[in-house]
Amino acid sequence: MMKRSSLLFFYCYIGFFSLVFADGAKPIIPMPNDEASILLLMKSSLVDPLNKLQDWKMASETRSVHCNWTGVWCNNGSFVEKLDLSNMNLSGIVSDHIQGLSSLAVLNLCNNGFETALPKSFANLTSLKIID
Repeated sequence: MMKRSSLLFFYCYIGFFSLVFADGAKPIIPMPNDEASILLLMKSSLVDPLNKLQDWKMASETRSVHCNWTGVWCNNGSFVEKLDLSNMNLSGIVSDHIQGLSSLAVLNLCNNGFETALPKSFANLTSLKIID
């Protein structure tokens, strides 16, 4: 019985510390695996009184439909490379889900009504070169 409880303790110990010391760069919140879903989650945290993002809708006919949405530019691999939401009178919060846009190099949020700080998850946007 002593061996069994020691073994159980050992596995619990290893499991706990595996979680504690897991890679800190990984997102804390679950991330969808496609960028259209990420953008829709981001949209859900925004207030869009002028309905500028009305074309941000999921469609079943194409995988890269998000590349045709207002303010979204994609690279040849259909990954979001630029997000220009400037001058859209948006407010609300910039969602932590933005960290799922791993190819994002340019982000323009100027001339909107955001009142909160940008999320700490911006540190995970390693491709980001320009922010306005």
